[in-house]
Amino acid sequence: MKNRKNNQKANRMIMAISVLIILASSQFVFAQFNNEKGSWIKADFHMHTTMTDGDNTPDEVVIPAITKYDLDFIALSEHGGIWYRVNKEFQRIDDKGNVLFDGKEYIPIRDSEASKYKNLSRTIQIKENSFPEVLDFRKKYPNKLILQGLEWNIPGHDHGSVGIIADDADAISNFHYIYDRNDISYVDSSNVSKHSENIHENALLGIKYLDKYYGDKAYFFVNHPSRKLAFKVEDFRDFHNASPNISIGFEGIPGHQKSPGKRCEYQVIPGDSIKYDSRTFGGADYMLAKVGGLWDAMLGEGRRFWVLTNSDFHRTLSDFYPGEYTANYIYSEGNSYEDVVKGMKSGNVFIAQNKLISSLDYTVSSNSNSATMGQTLKVDKKSEITVTIKFVSLDREVSGKSLSIDHIDLICGDVTGLIEPGSENYSNPTNSTTRIEKQFSKDDFVISDDWQTITYEMAVDKPIYLRLRGTNNPVNTPNETDLSGNPLDDNLVGDNSEEKALTDVWFYSNPIFVEINN
Repeated sequence: MKNRKNNQKANRMIMAISVLIILASSQFVFAQFNNEKGSWIKADFHMHTTMTDGDNTPDEVVIPAITKYDLDFIALSEHGGIWYRVNKEFQRIDDKGNVLFDGKEYIPIRDSEASKYKNLSRTIQIKENSFPEVLDFRKKYPNKLILQGLEWNIPGHDHGSVGIIADDADAISNFHYIYDRNDISYVDSSNVSKHSENIHENALLGIKYLDKYYGDKAYFFVNHPSRKLAFKVEDFRDFHNASPNISIGFEGIPGHQKSPGKRCEYQVIPGDSIKYDSRTFGGADYMLAKVGGLWDAMLGEGRRFWVLTNSDFHRTLSDFYPGEYTANYIYSEGNSYEDVVKGMKSGNVFIAQNKLISSLDYTVSSNSNSATMGQTLKVDKKSEITVTIKFVSLDREVSGKSLSIDHIDLICGDVTGLIEPGSENYSNPTNSTTRIEKQFSKDDFVISDDWQTITYEMAVDKPIYLRLRGTNNPVNTPNETDLSGNPLDDNLVGDNSEEKALTDVWFYSNPIFVEINN
């Protein structure tokens, strides 16, 4: 009896200690994310493991990302469609549980007899393997946010990232089953209407589905948009019209940045048209890199449509780990998944390669009013506005090349209003009003401690947006920048390499809008 009481007392002590540990972990999250002004977090929403076509297990991808490369938020997102079965160690196996080859190295379906074992629907894999692994990561790293995501095979198009905040696997698994163009009917579909036929209209239905059933708990954005020339500006406009709350932007700086051959694996030979060009410029998709290009066309309508970046990690040969090279810096006012997704949707986000900048305080103000990225400043006509750019760019070198900011471009475009579907301009991917309003060089930077500050005043007499772009490359650097400081085609000289990616680096901000009263 005495031993039983002692055991009960010991158990209560263990439980109490466990509760304190959990509370301490929770407080760590609170301290990390939630203070009076909110916090910046680092996030990556697009990566792959042995569950699809990656060479590394989830542990081998996620653990370095959050312990070595300091990511705060990860969406474990992989291809939809049909993939291999995996065992508890996440080695690929056949239907009898036998390990295929070494169980890890991915052999593309076109090259291997192993393709006959590629027969498990991602709908099932999410429930049986991926989501349980997400739950395990959440227990191991309670001070991190780890979400179940999906690289959606968008009907009628290429790929996009989808995330749903949910306590079980059904939410995103069911979405995949209904709307992924590469899934098949492996589960009872008697009560489910699939919309996976490879047509554009089903993509719009999928976006509307996310909005209807998940709203603020879900997001969608386009991945590597120019890689297969599978998206046009009218598609982007359709996506955004279907739900501005769900269709929030595009991957302007894609993954595969150190891929041998073509940077970002943009392998399509450029055609005659410059409108939808499958090339990267300073590691950025043409839709982002071109001043007055597709993104500016969207912003010129006043669309709140944001630029993002991700690693698209598959293997170390071609890819940097999540958080190692690129990151989304998202301003979050709280410590929950909902808070971070809200921050992501707000547009208060900047993206950077190789830590070119690690902090950015970018505002536009007039009198006592101020706005930051994703927000709108309302002013009277012919008002003076002040642009303030504060950033941290450490003075460092890679392979003898400086990685500190050389210049920053303030890019400005007019906002002329939404273009109606079916109108002549609905398929126009350009904004002729967009220009480099001002270029700031090192002589314009005021240095205080680690911060560098730029201020600029300009008059405003019509609605505009203002966005930033910066690089370590001086203006007119051979094969890197032109006479105006714009990035040049990454394919101009030789194949891509890790060194090229590490030394040719850029950052981009999301825009601030300025509206005229009355």
